[in-house]
Amino acid sequence: MKSPQESSRKISLEMKSEVHYKKAAKSYRKSQQYIKMINLYPTLQNTLIDCKGEHLIE
Repeated sequence: MKSPQESSRKISLEMKSEVHYKKAAKSYRKSQQYIKMINLYPTLQNTLIDCKGEHLIE
């Protein structure tokens, strides 16, 4: 029987090229997750403003 370390995929510690990461970022900015996150920014900003000056941690 294999241990979890033996059965898991081998992970490469080498970084991909800068071009790869730029393409990944460009693709992510078009994703539904990113668009949803950006659309929630005004809600987050208003919540932070509403909490300003509050002592939420004692």
